[in-house]
Amino acid sequence: MPHSAKKIYLIHGWAANRHVFDDFIPRLPHDWDIHAPNLPGHGDAPLDEPFDIAAVADRYAAQIGEPAHILGWSLGGLVALYLAARHPEKVKSLCLTASFAKFTAAPDYPEGLSNSALAKMVGAFQQDYAKHIKQFLQLQLLNTQNADTVLHKVLPDLIRHGVPQALQSALDAVNRADARPFLAQIRQPVLLVFGQKDAITPPRMGEYLRRHLSDSRLHLMEKAAHAPFLSHAGEFADVYQTFVEAV
Repeated sequence: MPHSAKKIYLIHGWAANRHVFDDFIPRLPHDWDIHAPNLPGHGDAPLDEPFDIAAVADRYAAQIGEPAHILGWSLGGLVALYLAARHPEKVKSLCLTASFAKFTAAPDYPEGLSNSALAKMVGAFQQDYAKHIKQFLQLQLLNTQNADTVLHKVLPDLIRHGVPQALQSALDAVNRADARPFLAQIRQPVLLVFGQKDAITPPRMGEYLRRHLSDSRLHLMEKAAHAPFLSHAGEFADVYQTFVEAV
């Protein structure tokens, strides 16, 4: 199958927008057809109603013609899971990075977080989005030699639209969501990429997905945190390209 047939959708995470992929996209084959939409209420995308993960998945499915390879980061990975479960005919493969089936811990789900720091970040982002998103990304890039170059590439466009409108609404949706009941329905090949140093979505969340998605494999990046496609972009792009080419 030639390169040109590869249609890719990159779905960003909470509190960011599509420009978080600006350093990653050029590392992928230039003849791939790559789309990076903004989630509702993020970047310049309006928020018409409270953030609803299933509704976002349905909206993206309506935009996808031929089956596509979907890569989702964090909240974007959750949207990708809903997309694959609700519209399997639109999804050729999934890549979930630093993502989860359920974010919050439950008695039958110790893999989740019982005390997430994200709620505190809402106030910080609302107070000074540019400052705090930069600090957040700097933390993710601690073990990256060219951290300043990466920040210079993604930050100006990332902060251009100011604080995301959907900040609280999308976080509420994350805290309510539970994709566990439909993981067994997902039959597409799944690549799971997690950072060993990720405190927001620890590797155990990836292990859970690996156990419950029938055609999945887990790639752990030793020194990566919550944004491996930024901190270890070259390795991530190589692993992802190999995965997509084999589907």
